[in-house]
Amino acid sequence: MQRIAAAHLSKSHLETAPITLLGEVEVDALVALREALNAGAARGAGPHVSMTALLAKIVAQALCAHPALNCTFVDGEVRISDAVHMGVALSMPDDNLVVPVVRDVGRRTLAEVADALADVGTRAKAGRLTLEDVRGATFTLTNPGGVRSAQWSTPIIALPQCAILGVGAMKRKPVVRDGEVVPGWVLPTSLTVDHRVVNGVPAQRFVDTLHGLLAAPQTMNFGT
Repeated sequence: MQRIAAAHLSKSHLETAPITLLGEVEVDALVALREALNAGAARGAGPHVSMTALLAKIVAQALCAHPALNCTFVDGEVRISDAVHMGVALSMPDDNLVVPVVRDVGRRTLAEVADALADVGTRAKAGRLTLEDVRGATFTLTNPGGVRSAQWSTPIIALPQCAILGVGAMKRKPVVRDGEVVPGWVLPTSLTVDHRVVNGVPAQRFVDTLHGLLAAPQTMNFGT
């Protein structure tokens, strides 16, 4: 697995013109939403929802608003997809990475995305992923935030995709609200794009939209 990953990552490093945009966003509302959803799940009112599932849905919404980042670059041609097929990087017990694809995240409910992620995660750990499970992604989400020291990174684009988002560990930090310093949950983000395909300004606009949704997820319809 590592030899295959090395070949793909080396190819990406040689062929792309990557730039990485680093940012952070206050996510108290996101944390509260997940707690409320999982409190409901404990009462039998809906499924348990991982933070990765929430992030996948929110990223898909931002991509729908900025489709230029939801694309592949093949034979010199940019192909923008009308559906968000999201590769989600998963760390295995042996520390190898696999990136199964959750299809059509934008049109699926949060519960469906959570179920799909749980399914591919279980099958990945059991070594039962198929080639079809890891093909056809239009964008990748990598979430090293399970490691407490993880903050910003420079994630490597998975060809032929043109962008990848890394999210670090959420931490309680001092933030300024209404002129006062108070504690708040802050999430680091790292967006790498292929500058051959996506310029810095549209990439930053995507980040602005994404951060707005992460800060106020209650504005979204998760279909739960």
